Amino acid sequence: MTALLLVAAVVLAVLYVVKVHPDHEHDAKLVAARTGAVAAGRQAIINLDAISAKTLDTDLKRVEAVSTGKFKDLFTKSETTLRSLYPQQQTASTGSIRSVAVVSTDTDSVTLLIAADRSVTDVSNKTPALQTSRWEIVMEKHGGKWLMADLEPVP
Repeated sequence: MTALLLVAAVVLAVLYVVKVHPDHEHDAKLVAARTGAVAAGRQAIINLDAISAKTLDTDLKRVEAVSTGKFKDLFTKSETTLRSLYPQQQTASTGSIRSVAVVSTDTDSVTLLIAADRSVTDVSNKTPALQTSRWEIVMEKHGGKWLMADLEPVP
């Protein structure tokens, strides 16, 4: 009888290691992915909303550093326009995050919805104007770092 209980205990232990343990490990990886992507997504939007004429080169480089894929291509193409408009209009802006929601998660890609407020001044508006935006963002993990791969406005 003791031998039978010992065999049953070993079988249960093997089943736990084979079936249950990997699921917990995968869940932990998903939680880590979600946590990392949310933090990086929040910062990417703050970077995007904090572009000013006085610090334009640094600001653009900061956005590029957290970008990849489709978003990086579009942002890089828009730099010529930004380099012309921001100094001409003496634009300065800052941003803050209102809320973040996770739409989908896997270990290398997370889709987020982010609502943000952006305060903007320019040559014609010395008093900050508040702009609220909502974005769907795809964050991708590259070389251990979460980067913004796509950005679409949400109506």
